[in-house]
Amino acid sequence: MTTARMAYCIALSLAATACGADLAMAGSVSPQFTLTGDVVTPGTYNLTTLSALPPTVQTATYTAAGSPVTDTYTGTNLWTLLNAAGGFTPAPGVKNSTLRNYIVAVGSDGYQAVISGGEINPRFGNQPDLAAYADTGGQLGAGGSQGFARIVVPGDKAGGRYVSNLVNLTAGTAPSLPGTGGGVSSQFTLAGVTTPGTYTLSDLQAFTPTTLTATYLAGAAAVTDTYTGVSLWTLLTSAGLITDPTIKNDVLRRYVVAVGSDGYEAIFSLGEIDPVFGNQPDLVAYVDTGGELGGGPDGFARLVVPGDTAGGRYVSNLVALAVFDASVPEPTGIALLAIALFGTALARRRRPPRSR
Repeated sequence: MTTARMAYCIALSLAATACGADLAMAGSVSPQFTLTGDVVTPGTYNLTTLSALPPTVQTATYTAAGSPVTDTYTGTNLWTLLNAAGGFTPAPGVKNSTLRNYIVAVGSDGYQAVISGGEINPRFGNQPDLAAYADTGGQLGAGGSQGFARIVVPGDKAGGRYVSNLVNLTAGTAPSLPGTGGGVSSQFTLAGVTTPGTYTLSDLQAFTPTTLTATYLAGAAAVTDTYTGVSLWTLLTSAGLITDPTIKNDVLRRYVVAVGSDGYEAIFSLGEIDPVFGNQPDLVAYVDTGGELGGGPDGFARLVVPGDTAGGRYVSNLVALAVFDASVPEPTGIALLAIALFGTALARRRRPPRSR
């Protein structure tokens, strides 16, 4: 058998294996999941290894297909699971680098949802998300219809991020976007949306304003301030979120990066701020009672994240917002890429030599 012919057969085999795996996985009950990507120690977890980690019990209520569901879950705090694997891969020299990290939870049917690192980090959002392996409703564990494990997101209104039949957790890192060299900002750009653009103070003031009071830690000191600005969700949706209507809850696969003039970054999963799911009232603020905005040291606009313990995601001197898709490629896509590459190699081998 020639090398080209062998390569072609290998490609077909890869495709068949991957497609078969997808068909086998689609809607199937998961017995294990992998933790991969930007984590120090990737690994595979089943019921035995997951239940060996420190357990947490949470009662949560959410809507599923329009009906309320209340269940009590036992599992491992998602932040604890990450730290048992060594945590997110650190970015040397980057302040609060976990605020650029995220987790994509993938179900056996390919369903995906993003959770940001800042959302579950106890220093910041402190959201007690679980990798749950038991529940009083009997949906989890050996023989459960939701697989041996699922993600539980207490506080979310709808259950879109309650990824069941968990087969993969992929840790990712947002791209490093440039700042403007520091200094007081007077505008920011918005990218990754249907209508990208540049926003100044007058542009923000044209939106319906929202006012809220927030308290957070700056170093060891508690700061309380009252802010007026535009809902981050309102700003993004007014510019048009780019989603695929053929993918269920595609918005949950996306996140937004906020960038300060000094290049400091923090990300927010769209599920965290979507009113249907997390409903976190994050604000792009342009006025405050403390005098830090509107010509103050924090620039013309900053992010405000009510409920966060520390102010790491309160990105000041805002110069950029950008929306990204964090989708994890499925095995079939990888196999098709392999076919394309092998097919190209085969075609090149068969191409007759040029006359000279």
